[in-house]
Amino acid sequence: MPAVHKPKGKKSSWSRRKRHAGIYRITNKLSNSIYIGRSVDIFVRWSKHLTDLFAGTHHNKALQEDFLVHNYRDYTFEIIELCGKKLIGQRERALIKEAKEEGKVLFNATKGG
Repeated sequence: MPAVHKPKGKKSSWSRRKRHAGIYRITNKLSNSIYIGRSVDIFVRWSKHLTDLFAGTHHNKALQEDFLVHNYRDYTFEIIELCGKKLIGQRERALIKEAKEEGKVLFNATKGG
């Protein structure tokens, strides 16, 4: 069998995946309750949310309790806004405040996620 070698300097496709920093929303489609969060790598953060929710160890108790009652298919994950690392906290707080002012039911316990 011939030897297989990797070309030097090339990384796997996963390591070349672009990180997306910004604000995201998790929505219960049945109740329209939402969780607004921020991350410098949204896709990795979503994976962490799902891992914790399925394990029953999510940091947000309200979201965890809701998740235990509903099917995971009852939730959507969406990017609300892409933004740089410097603005991410400010934008998250502003979007949480805006959602509260609109009368949305939030899983968020604090102003900043």
